[in-house]
Amino acid sequence: MTTPLNQSLMELPDRLCTWCQVPMKKRLVGGQQFVHYTCPKCVFQHTTRLGPKPPSPAH
Repeated sequence: MTTPLNQSLMELPDRLCTWCQVPMKKRLVGGQQFVHYTCPKCVFQHTTRLGPKPPSPAH
């Protein structure tokens, strides 16, 4: 049986490491607003926001 979280991870785009060109591991972070990618070989990391960026606060 697959949990909703696992289904979400499977639907996320895969990413190859910038340096090694191997598939990176992915996980949801920040209240499931970001995808965090980590290379299992060289530990290169990248984070991508899911959805639109929230508006900046007024000054």
